[in-house]
Amino acid sequence: MTEKKFWGKGIFVRFLATFFFTGYLPKAPGTWGSAFTALVLIFVWPPEWFYQAAAIAAVFVIGVWAGGKAEAYLGHDARPIVIDEVAGQMTALFMAPVKFLPFILGFVLFRLFDIVKLPPAKQWESSRGGWGVMADDIAAGVYAACVLQLLLFFLHKWGVNYI
Repeated sequence: MTEKKFWGKGIFVRFLATFFFTGYLPKAPGTWGSAFTALVLIFVWPPEWFYQAAAIAAVFVIGVWAGGKAEAYLGHDARPIVIDEVAGQMTALFMAPVKFLPFILGFVLFRLFDIVKLPPAKQWESSRGGWGVMADDIAAGVYAACVLQLLLFFLHKWGVNYI
C-alpha cells in the first residue's frame, strides 16, 4: 500500500478497524490486537459487569461499522482489521478478575477459539460486511469466557490464588 493511499481517504475508518494501526504489525495481527487489548484492559477494565457489557456492546457496534467500511479499502475480513479481536478479547475477559493469571488464560483461550472456529463461529465468519467481521470473534470470545470461568472456578477450588 502506498503512503498516499494509506493516509488518504478512509484513514479514520482504518484507524478504528485496525485498533490504532496495530493490525499493521507484522506476523499475526490478530494476536497483536488481542494482546494489546488484554494489556490495556488490565489497567482500565471496570469491575462492574454492566460497564463491561456496555463497553463490549460499544466496541461491537463501532466494529460492525468500521469493519464493514474498512473492507472497501482492505478486503473482506482482511488481516489488518483487528477490531473484531478487540471485541472478542473483551468478551473473553467478561467478568474475569482483573489479575494477571485470568487475563493470560483469557488471552490464550480466546486466541485458541478464534483460530479453531467452532460452530457457529465458522459459519458466521463467512457473512459479508461488518457483521461477518465481528460475529465469529464474539462467538470465540463467548467460548473463551465460559471455559475461563470454569477454569477459574476449579483453580479457586484447588486453592490457586491469582497473581
